[in-house]
Amino acid sequence: MASATPTIIAAVVGIVALLIVILIPTSFSSVEYYELGFKRRKSTGFVDISEVYTSGRYFVGPDYTFKVFPADAHFVELDEISVWTGDKIEIKISCNFQYFLRKDFLPDLHEAYNVDYKPVVRGTAIDAIKGRAADLPIDDYIRNRENIEKELFKALAKRVDGCCRETCPTDEEEMPACGYCIKNSLCEDDERGMFVEVRYFQLLAVDVHEDVKSRYLRQVTEAAEEERAQFELREKVVRKETERIKNKIYNEAREIAQNASAKAVVIDAEAKAKALRVVEEARSEGLKNLYSELGITTDEEKAAFNYLRSLRQNKNVKLNVGYKSLAQFQN
Repeated sequence: MASATPTIIAAVVGIVALLIVILIPTSFSSVEYYELGFKRRKSTGFVDISEVYTSGRYFVGPDYTFKVFPADAHFVELDEISVWTGDKIEIKISCNFQYFLRKDFLPDLHEAYNVDYKPVVRGTAIDAIKGRAADLPIDDYIRNRENIEKELFKALAKRVDGCCRETCPTDEEEMPACGYCIKNSLCEDDERGMFVEVRYFQLLAVDVHEDVKSRYLRQVTEAAEEERAQFELREKVVRKETERIKNKIYNEAREIAQNASAKAVVIDAEAKAKALRVVEEARSEGLKNLYSELGITTDEEKAAFNYLRSLRQNKNVKLNVGYKSLAQFQN
């Protein structure tokens, strides 16, 4: 009996070692880099949502494994959704968006939808897009697609995202920089949305019925024709006003020129009269001095002297003075 004891002990140790060799590797479970997970008990199926595990290898025990959720992007394609515009016109739009599960809201997601969240997110997204699309005019769908994409993305993010993630920064105007979610400090419990984050949205196609296109094209053409008529009318008014201003300026310039010419004639006449007066006064003063120097005092002597001066100024007169005091005229 004593010899059997070491054998039993050796057997027990061997069994324990075998169990350790078997159980230790099975006590490790992994979460891949593209996954998030909760611990789940294999024997009962109970899921512990108190802690969210990210990528790594964990020692959780042989009776535990991980219930995993995708941590990478979820791609949703919405093809030809029928929506009504703000003009009560039915159109079809196609769009894509990509969303991610949020680690901080993953327990809420599990409690609300378990792993069946994808159709709920898709249906909620369609409702949000249709609701916002009904407020936008058909003109934007045809001519301003960028605004349509922005507004639909905003409505989708507010409805599906709810609160922004904790790490989402804000700009100077206290608006979220992660999209169009509600700022985390302002988000209420009932505004958590679908516990996911929509990061990207693409408006792909807008299908407008041919009748609507034709009617819209006709309206645009009529508006353009009316605008052209208004421009032509304003052009005529401007041309007439320009012609009136031109004629006014021309008349003013001609009046100024005529006044200047008249003033020039008056100034010239006054200058000539003044010059003539000065010359005559100088001549009169000169003759007076000449008469005084020559001793000419009587009117007859003055008349004779003036007569002689006139003869000398005449180029056709040749004056000879001799003993006989003769004056000859040569023609």
